[in-house]
Amino acid sequence: EDAGDYKCVAANDAGVVERSLTLTLQSPPVITIEPVETVIEAGATAMLNCQANGEPPPIVKWSRQGHPVVSNERVTILSNGSLHIVAAQKEDTSEYECVARNLMGSVLVRVPLTVQGGPSRAKGSIIGNINDIEFGIAFLNATVTDSPNSETRVIQAKITNVPRSIGPAMRKLVSILSPVYWTTAKEIGEAMNGFTLTDAVFKRETQVEFATGEILRMTHVARGLDSDGALLLDVVVSGHVLQLQSVTDVNMKDYTEDYIQTGPGQLYAHSTRLFAVDGISVPYTWNHTITYDYTKGKMPFLVETLQASSITTEYNPLEQTAAFQIHASIAKGTVPIFLMRFFRTDIDECETRDMCQHECRNSLGSYQCTCPAGYRL
Repeated sequence: EDAGDYKCVAANDAGVVERSLTLTLQSPPVITIEPVETVIEAGATAMLNCQANGEPPPIVKWSRQGHPVVSNERVTILSNGSLHIVAAQKEDTSEYECVARNLMGSVLVRVPLTVQGGPSRAKGSIIGNINDIEFGIAFLNATVTDSPNSETRVIQAKITNVPRSIGPAMRKLVSILSPVYWTTAKEIGEAMNGFTLTDAVFKRETQVEFATGEILRMTHVARGLDSDGALLLDVVVSGHVLQLQSVTDVNMKDYTEDYIQTGPGQLYAHSTRLFAVDGISVPYTWNHTITYDYTKGKMPFLVETLQASSITTEYNPLEQTAAFQIHASIAKGTVPIFLMRFFRTDIDECETRDMCQHECRNSLGSYQCTCPAGYRL
């Protein structure tokens, strides 16, 4: 409180003279608002608050693991010293240091920022035919939230413009959402979901075989995130499924999917599932081959297992919409016994002999012919 403006006045019979001065008490910086540990979803905005007092007023700078943070179109150090990061990415995950410095010294505080695996929304289009019925263009919209009661993410999706003739059959096609829940699944331990592994840019070829003989094929193309952080997805379906009546009770059982790294930028996934029709169980199997930019690296484990649970499906014939809800998490897995021999003896048919007219995708013990984008076999 001694700091302030002072005046010295000298007076005698000959006159008066005065001088003014300002007394400033210098002090080292003190951080008055500390940043707190922050966990956000990819695509969201992070604000790490850091403000300091001192005399002279300290300058606040940020560093990341000892390297200065450089401002760009996403990262800004505000005038009050806070760090502002928009459209946060997985790569932004790190420990950050706020440093306040003036002539009297400096002070530092560290704070971790975690950006986790996956977009909060998904949208896209679905075209093709099911049971020889063309359904024009259907539209997919989904939201992704954390489950408050378990270590899962909850995917709620709605597909609109689904004709009544195939609407009831859509209730068991949860696999049409597989790119969404794989991309956004809750990551357990060091496991990677599809977003962390591929930045949500990949192509996925799916084949579903029902015990009743029907076969359905799907091609999913994920095109990354839009400016609002939503996953962009295009789906082409073709084939047959068991025809159901709208009044039929369909109950989807929990299931797991094993994702196996078969090479750089290549995954193979397999699952055996059950759904119940009016209480009678119907098994079906499906497998995927997934290709993505090999420079993104590999999964941290040879096999990762995705757990899909609490599945509900519904078709509204009046609105012509199919609604789904599913809980998903992904964790380290083990190599299934029936696949062990393929790791020892698998031959890349695409390399050893040209079996396809267009594109060839190798898979465990087999291969698959695919078409360029915009075409189908």
